[in-house]
Amino acid sequence: MKTILIPTDFSKCANNAVIVALEIAKKTNATLHFIHFLKTPVEWKKLRKEQEKNFPETLYEIGKTKSALTSLETRAKKLGLKVQTSLVFDSGDISEEVNNYKADFIVVGSHGTKGFKEIIGSNAQRIVRYAKSPVLVVKEKPKNLNFKQLVFASTFEEEVHQPFLKILAFADLFKAQIHLLYVNMPFQFKETDEIETQMQQFLKKCPKGTCSINIYNALNEERGIQKFSEKINTDIIALTTHGKTGFVKMIAPSITESLVNHSKSPILSVNINTK
Repeated sequence: MKTILIPTDFSKCANNAVIVALEIAKKTNATLHFIHFLKTPVEWKKLRKEQEKNFPETLYEIGKTKSALTSLETRAKKLGLKVQTSLVFDSGDISEEVNNYKADFIVVGSHGTKGFKEIIGSNAQRIVRYAKSPVLVVKEKPKNLNFKQLVFASTFEEEVHQPFLKILAFADLFKAQIHLLYVNMPFQFKETDEIETQMQQFLKKCPKGTCSINIYNALNEERGIQKFSEKINTDIIALTTHGKTGFVKMIAPSITESLVNHSKSPILSVNINTK
């Protein structure tokens, strides 16, 4: 892990993400890249210098943002970490923009959302959907920065093996216990021995002694993940995502994005379509 990208709006949940990113950077010696996307009333990059004074409110926001980014830079440097900052004007979709930075890992804060806004999608949701790098979404200040208990919920099919290696690498940073979780649901019911056989095969991907097999019965996948995670008092939930978009997203919502909205635990997401 060489670069960690942290999109920030300087809110409380964004600061919680910064706390986590600093901890990961200390363990990996990665360069932190703080980035803020600022929407402006005109195409700011095309303005001549003398035209900028016609937009005093925007100039004020730019000054405030640069000061906030400098504070984050100073905070990271005091810990002996390498750091970069970027202020991006007139960006399009933030979730697509983050891929331009080719970071190895992304840490982002989220307020969560519900109702109609959930259908539209928050910035954190969209980053999870489009990002080519693993994304860690943080809402609350983590109770445990060591992430000793990690739940990996999955169907444990062949396509999950490669992205799981990235989750494994993250768990290894914190020497975390990995709890492999299969949620058994009424409309996709499998007998225990069938699930256990499939998970035992998958278990060969784990370092010896760091993974446990768990089967949890629930009405739906999200409910099962939430209840099991609460039961073991997990520090983080990890999943893979297909990055569904458009009409497919509407008829088959992503479990990962739904958990980003509803779970209090940090969510680690790895896109299954990314090599």
